[in-house]
Amino acid sequence: MTNEICVENSSPSEAGKNSPGFLLDNRGHAIIQQVVTNDKVTKTILRPMDIAFPDGKLTAIMGPSGCGKSTLLDLLTGSIAGGLVARGEVFLPGKNAYVPQGDRLHGFYTCHSYMRHYARLSGMKLDEATNQRIDDILEDLGLAAHKDTRVGDMFLSGLSGGQKRRLSVALEALSNPQNLFLDEPTSGLDAESAYQVMKYLHKYVQESPGRRIILTIHQPSSFIWQMLDNVVLLSKGFLVYQGSTKKMESFFESCGFPTPDEYNPADHYVTVTNDDFKASSKQDPESWASNFQTWSQNQNYTRRSSSIKSSRKNSTRSILVMEQNPIETKRGDVFNQIIELVRRYFTNILLNPGIIGVRVVMYAMLALIIGALFWKIGDVSTYTSIQSRIALAFFCAAFFVFMSVAVMPFILIERGIVEKEVRNGYYHPAIYQLAQAINSIPGCALLALVTTLIIVPMTGFREPYLYFLTMLLALMNAEALNQLVSYMVPHFIIGIALVAGVRILNN
Repeated sequence: MTNEICVENSSPSEAGKNSPGFLLDNRGHAIIQQVVTNDKVTKTILRPMDIAFPDGKLTAIMGPSGCGKSTLLDLLTGSIAGGLVARGEVFLPGKNAYVPQGDRLHGFYTCHSYMRHYARLSGMKLDEATNQRIDDILEDLGLAAHKDTRVGDMFLSGLSGGQKRRLSVALEALSNPQNLFLDEPTSGLDAESAYQVMKYLHKYVQESPGRRIILTIHQPSSFIWQMLDNVVLLSKGFLVYQGSTKKMESFFESCGFPTPDEYNPADHYVTVTNDDFKASSKQDPESWASNFQTWSQNQNYTRRSSSIKSSRKNSTRSILVMEQNPIETKRGDVFNQIIELVRRYFTNILLNPGIIGVRVVMYAMLALIIGALFWKIGDVSTYTSIQSRIALAFFCAAFFVFMSVAVMPFILIERGIVEKEVRNGYYHPAIYQLAQAINSIPGCALLALVTTLIIVPMTGFREPYLYFLTMLLALMNAEALNQLVSYMVPHFIIGIALVAGVRILNN
């Protein structure tokens, strides 16, 4: 009897340890038994489905809003959203890369320097071949003319939204992943930019054997439709169609919904299967799924269910993660990852000195205020002076440490980038935290030194070295707390409130 694993928020590395090594062949496939919400009122997100993902093909997951496209893509990448319970198995051999819908990029890099950074982070040697590959990818995605342009952020103008989207694709394609996943890669792009992105993806999947591209797309143009090889069409969590785009017309015609002349096929297929508007659909999603099963059997559609059932007899468990076997390139070693993350941090500081400069000014101003309030209290040894020194230590620990929450918004912005890079296997979260601990030392030391040079002379504090060391450790502790809280909250305001509460309890 086959035991199934119910996976809740499991990562590929964790669930992969339980893999029974069940492999049918080298073709990619996904067998989803059910995906439901783990709430008081259970809601089914995805129904049972068996999907093939052949290599050398560009597969698009399509359907109306809320049909389960993003959920299916998350399952394929081994990432399950919070509150979902899923059962099934996914087999997509090879190394994986994921491009999220929102562009998660550092604003201080240029296109070229960002590509070189990802090359080093991936463990690639920056030789002539790698540099040529970087130039070729930038050329194919129309970024060659902007190779020395900074990405840009809320404080710095740079690339346009479409150019950032193309750079996101370029960064993940650089390391030659066998499975490239993209969530709405054409969203927010003009027609020409969207076409060029899809043109590059179509070229990428055919450059080397064994590659496959799986993407979600909402409303492809007729030009983009011509570049799609396979389609997975969903409606209300049901599998309405999966297979070649060339056979879709035959299926919908057999159901009584032929594509009108001079009409975008993609628009037609999504419209007639959309159950939200009854006027446009004469069948419910369950009927569409049933019709597809019947049609595929009549078309001698190759099913794997019987083979899978027999293979499961020798399996102890079924899994819901991708089996990951690195190909062509490998991620950098631990030491290289730490060096590159530290390099990235200090590159940001050098290019944007205001990041640390503003904090230095803030700490210096507060130190002057505290120094004026406790002027020369250390010159005498009375009982009142001792009380004043205790108060001084409290104010320094409370105010200087609390001011560290000012960086919370930037940590949360960084979190999105880190989540993407961890998901794509560039480094382990522990490696990032170690690098952040190293990165915090110079900044905290500078802030501690500034306050020491102001507080000690003004107050007459008799142990400057002890004050400096205490302040350094307190600031590093505050930075670590900020990092911890940032991974627990969705918004920086909640993070600031939570950190403030912890500090009040500690004091």
